[in-house]
Amino acid sequence: MIELWIGLAMFVALLGALLIGIPVAFALIAVGLGSLTILGGGLDALGLVAPTLWSSVASFTLTAVPLFILMGAIISASGMGARLYGALATLMHGVPGGLTVATTLACTIMAAVSGSSVATAGAIGRFSVLEMRRFGYKDETACGAVAAGGTLGILIPPSIPLIVYGIIAQESIGALFIAGIVPGILMALAFVAYQVWIARRELKRLPVVVSEHVTLRHRLNALKHIVPVAVLIWIILGTIYKGIATPTEAAALGVIASLLLSAVIYRELSWAKMVLICRESAKGSVMVLMIIAGAMLFGYAMTTSNVAPTLSRVVADLDVPPWVAFITINLLLVFLGCFMETLSIIVITAPILIPIIMALGWDPLWFGIIMVINMEMALITPPVGLNLFVVQGVVEDVPLTKIIAGTMPYVLIMAIVLVLVGVFPELATYLPQQLK
Repeated sequence: MIELWIGLAMFVALLGALLIGIPVAFALIAVGLGSLTILGGGLDALGLVAPTLWSSVASFTLTAVPLFILMGAIISASGMGARLYGALATLMHGVPGGLTVATTLACTIMAAVSGSSVATAGAIGRFSVLEMRRFGYKDETACGAVAAGGTLGILIPPSIPLIVYGIIAQESIGALFIAGIVPGILMALAFVAYQVWIARRELKRLPVVVSEHVTLRHRLNALKHIVPVAVLIWIILGTIYKGIATPTEAAALGVIASLLLSAVIYRELSWAKMVLICRESAKGSVMVLMIIAGAMLFGYAMTTSNVAPTLSRVVADLDVPPWVAFITINLLLVFLGCFMETLSIIVITAPILIPIIMALGWDPLWFGIIMVINMEMALITPPVGLNLFVVQGVVEDVPLTKIIAGTMPYVLIMAIVLVLVGVFPELATYLPQQLK
């Protein structure tokens, strides 16, 4: 069919633009404009470009993206991550591999307030790797725990990739957030189980406890650094789960709460820090929104050229077992994850894959979680695993090969969780169904 060749040409053109260094947003816009001009009847077809770009970003739901980015920047600048990690390290005293377990738990909690894997890995990695090295943990063990733990930032809500997927798939952002809770906790527990197991197996080489004496009073004092973060998590997720606030309203509440926590309780925000926070948040927000706008234009071009509907019909007519289609789609996502950034993969593939999964009768809510788990793997698989470079930026003397070696067991764990969620969709869909 000619539509499939057109779709292939558009995809090849997009990959070519990315390979020569054109930013993702502008590559998407360029291919979309070119396709509309060639296939849509010349320059007259460009009349809908401006309304498409505007409508793609001028939505109340999408306001959650810059708000969560701002909240993550405030939290990163407040020193909350350091306090949280220190408190959890104290509480995990005596647990095999206690500092790696504390790292995973700290990343899990930070993920529930930051919405970003890079922010989570950066906030926890700055001091956790140095602390683990101080107590004799191998570089591979320390760096692998931080890089993998950071990936939880895009699965455990709030999650910016889930917001982007929800916009493209026209799914409820709140339902997607709730759908990510059980798989996210399952992933974190799987990480912890592996860390405890490896600590017991390598008892002589991997420290089991921190050598400093920890009393009950120390543990109780540590809780005071966890309670404020727990309150912040409830403000964000609790209000969504209870139906008190939409994700956008919860994000606004989270920004206010994080500002009060950082400026009033911790007193670590100065005007200079606030200027830097606003500047970084603006840059991150513009980048994400431009990518979304480009993705919408690219998807519009694919729809008007009849590529997406034709592709979904062809896949539906193939009459292959669902598990074959599932494996094929996931292998494609894993492959792309080795070479592309996570948001780029979502905005490029979601407009193509969503019609296919709908034709196969799959739940797009469940598939959103499947896609994000694949994106977690992309964050720690070379050569373009973003979290690998975040960790290397923290400990520049550790070779990238050692960091990669430390993350490989976690990639396998993620694959196992991916299979579990694939075989048991209720892990992702049960909680959202309870909200209906």
